[in-house]
Amino acid sequence: MIPGLLWIIGFYAAAVALVHWLIRRSSGEERRHYVLVAGNHQMQIEWYIRALQQFSRRTGTEIGITVVLEQSSDDTGKIMERFARGGTGIDWVRKDAGAMESRQSVSADPKAVWVELASTEDLARLPL
Repeated sequence: MIPGLLWIIGFYAAAVALVHWLIRRSSGEERRHYVLVAGNHQMQIEWYIRALQQFSRRTGTEIGITVVLEQSSDDTGKIMERFARGGTGIDWVRKDAGAMESRQSVSADPKAVWVELASTEDLARLPL
């Protein structure tokens, strides 16, 4: 009885994974790239990143995230270093007084969605 039930659950899980893969493959939707411009946002930055990752998993949309730190004097940079080390496809750039320190360059993609976290109008562009 139990082995039969396990087979049914296994086939169901495989079917769900196959349908999800087929939908993602056939959607033809390009990868979205979000560029978040942050200042002193240590209390919110992790939530924004995790919400975008959840959106990606929920909809099957591949996304890229780059965070531009502008004159950040709090721990936002340390939080971004931790995310970037995880190999999650998240990049960050520190932009202070005209100088740029970065692990990788900011995407020059014209289709990238630029969101300044200090602006409530820009926050409406996030699919959260």
